[in-house]
Parts: sequence; C-alpha cells; structure tokens
Amino acid sequence: MRFHLLIPEVRELLQEGRNDDLLLVLQEMHPTDAASILNGLETDEIAKVLTLLPPDQERDVFGYLEPEVQECYVAGAGRDRVKNVLQTMLSDDRAAFLERLEPRVRDQLIPMLPAAAREDLLRRGTFRDDQVGAFLSTDYAVLNPLLTARSAIAELRRQAPSKETIYYSYVVDRFGKLLGFVSLRDLILANETTPVGEIMKTDLVSISAEADQEKAARIIRDYDLIALPVVDTSGRLVGIVTHDDAVDIVEEEAREDFEKMAGVTGTSESEDFLDEPVLRQVQRRAPVIALLALFWLVTATIIRGFESMLKDHALLVATMPMVMAIGGMVGSQASTLIIRALAAQERSIGFRRLMGKEVLVSLGLASVLAVIALGNAIFLQWVGDEPAGFGETLRTASVIGIAMAADVVFAAILGAGVPHLVKWMRVDPAMISTPAVTALTDLTGASIYLMLVTALL
Repeated sequence: MRFHLLIPEVRELLQEGRNDDLLLVLQEMHPTDAASILNGLETDEIAKVLTLLPPDQERDVFGYLEPEVQECYVAGAGRDRVKNVLQTMLSDDRAAFLERLEPRVRDQLIPMLPAAAREDLLRRGTFRDDQVGAFLSTDYAVLNPLLTARSAIAELRRQAPSKETIYYSYVVDRFGKLLGFVSLRDLILANETTPVGEIMKTDLVSISAEADQEKAARIIRDYDLIALPVVDTSGRLVGIVTHDDAVDIVEEEAREDFEKMAGVTGTSESEDFLDEPVLRQVQRRAPVIALLALFWLVTATIIRGFESMLKDHALLVATMPMVMAIGGMVGSQASTLIIRALAAQERSIGFRRLMGKEVLVSLGLASVLAVIALGNAIFLQWVGDEPAGFGETLRTASVIGIAMAADVVFAAILGAGVPHLVKWMRVDPAMISTPAVTALTDLTGASIYLMLVTALL
C-alpha cells in the first residue's frame, strides 16, 4: 500500500524526463514492489519504465505485474518490445503468462519465440495441468563433472543471468543424464582445483515429469529443498521445481480442496470472487446444492412416515431441528479434521486408532449436548401452552437427550469414517464435501431420533 503513494512521483519523473533518478528509485526496490507501482500507471508509461530497466530486472518486474496489466502491455507495446520481454522471461513464467492469454493473441506471440522456447511450450502441452511436466522450469544451471571448482564458479557466473537459481547446480553427463548436484556453498568452500565430480552429492532426490504436483510439493517440504530436479524415464534432467513453485502448488491445492469441501464444482481459474461473473458462480455452486435439495426428499419422506406420532407430541417437532442440525455440525467437524489429517499424510493414523479416537471425542460431545438437549426440552415444555407434569416432562426430555447423544456419536463416526473409506478407494477425500456430509448426517439423524423417541415414548 505504501508504494502506491509513489505512483504520482514516478509519473512526474517520467514527464520531466528524469530517467536516471527514476531508475535509481526502482533498482532499490524488490521487483514485486516496483510492479505494484507500475500497476497504477498507463500502458505507455509502463512501457517507458520497463525500457529503462536492465533486462533481468525488466523480466522480474514484468512477472509480478497483474495479469490484466501484462495483457494490456502486450497489446499496446511494439512487436520488438514484446518479443524482448517474452524471450527474457523464465520458462515457467512465460508458459503461465501465455496460458492466460486468449488463443488469438497467444497464436500471434508464439512465433516470436526461438525454436527452443516453442518446443518447450509444445512439450508442456503433453502433460495435464496437475502434472509436474506442465509447470517445471527449464532455467536451471548445469555443470560438467570434469570442471574444477574454480572453473565451475566462473561458469555459474556466466549462466546466472538467465537461470532461476544457481544455489543448486546439476551435474550431467554428455547425454544429459543426471549424475548429482552441487551447492554454491560447497563450490566456494572446496579447493579450487578439485573436480566437480568429487564435490557433488549423488544421493539424489528427484521426481518424474508425469508425477502429480502435490507429490513434488510434498518432497520439497519433507526434504527442505530449494529446488527439486525432474527427470524423464531415462534419468535425463528435463527441469526443476523450485520452492516458490511448491508454495503456489500448496495454495492452489488448498483452494481446490476448500471449494470441494464447500460443495463448489468446476474451477474458478483463480478468479477473484468479485471479478467472477454471477452466472459462472451459479453454474459452479448450483449442482451440489440442487443435488442435496433432492436428497432432502428422502429425509422428508422419513419424517412424514412418523407424522401421526409427531402430531401428538409438539415438543418432539420443536426439538427435532436442533438434533439434526447439531448432528450435521458434528459430522462436518469430524469430516473436516479427518480430511486435513489425510491431506497431511499422517500415515501413522490407522483406521482403528482413528475411529477409536473419534468415538471417545464424540462420547464427550454427546454427554455435553445431551444435557443441553434435555434442558432445552424441559424449558420448552414448561413454557408451552399446556405444561405437562414434571414426571412426563422429565421422561420426554430424557428421551430427547438420549436421541441427541446417539445422533452425535453416529454422526461423528460417519463423518470420520467416510473420508477414510473414500481415501482407501483412491478417491480425493475432499470430494466428500461438507454439504454432502451434513445432508447424510441429517438423514441418519432424523431416522435415529424418530426411531428412538418412538421406541422409548
């Protein structure tokens, strides 16, 4: 926010032609801060500012611009300027940028790229969006194992401007097969005449280009890596996944899981809530809601089957919504906690241990909620138009409390067991969304409640 206050000053420096002062200001900033200023300028002003920056800084600043600002810049800047920006962008950033553009615009830009960049885009297109090969970076540093430490440092100095990271350098043979990796720290500390082949580490952790992106993020997290090498079936290095990619993956997967658990279908394409069209939101949210509305017909049918009994017991009708709602909430809580545990790969939690823990928790919750249900029932009976005797009131309230306890325990077991079962079936547990669990526990809750009160009253 504080950098937005500099937009008038930057615009004034541009108008007065004080380019040296402007360049000095921008070079002192992190690229994301400089981009936040440029986002507030007009397209022609952005083009002038980017022209002043060195190629590597221009690339970084452009990468942090808002997507719509990037698109406006591409549409308004000259062909040569756009070509220069595209060629200096990192491979994964360039692929992500082009993917956002309309096909017509993208088809005009791709011919501007060199053959290697076009081949990279074609190769990415052979993978699904959730596979590592679709988003890996090909801008990695490679070294020959015969180079000395001194020569390797000089080689990294040459490669650095066009690489995403040089802290890890990958050692490959003449066929491109990955032999090992060496950190910049190890090169600096090594004897200058020691070959890279003797410095490198060979206990490699790598991943296949066909692997799921979640697996890549998990490996980077578990091994605390700055970058993860990606290899093909022959063991040849084809790219890397960096730690910032892992952060993006975790954020994307968390958003998708959140939407699934909320019963939202389809994809929002990372669009903001206010920017996404109303019709698209309706299309994404309606299917699950409509399905659950139909599901409630079953619940209504069960309740109607007990109509004659409920007609003579107004208190049962008054307390039934509370029992069903509490059961649905407990089931949703249990489902959410288990899905989180499964997503975190807590492999030590076996099914029996998981269910045993949830049963104990649900018994504690049931005890508390049964007392609350009993107290509510007594209060509602006493304030009614025709208060019953204390004995009858206590008996009815006790049955309602028992029904509440039974519903809570069953809802917790259902909410905890279903995601575990779905995971065992190799289906995403997040697909068992909160609305679905709530509807299922409402159905079972109504059945348990009505059967118990019928049997005990």
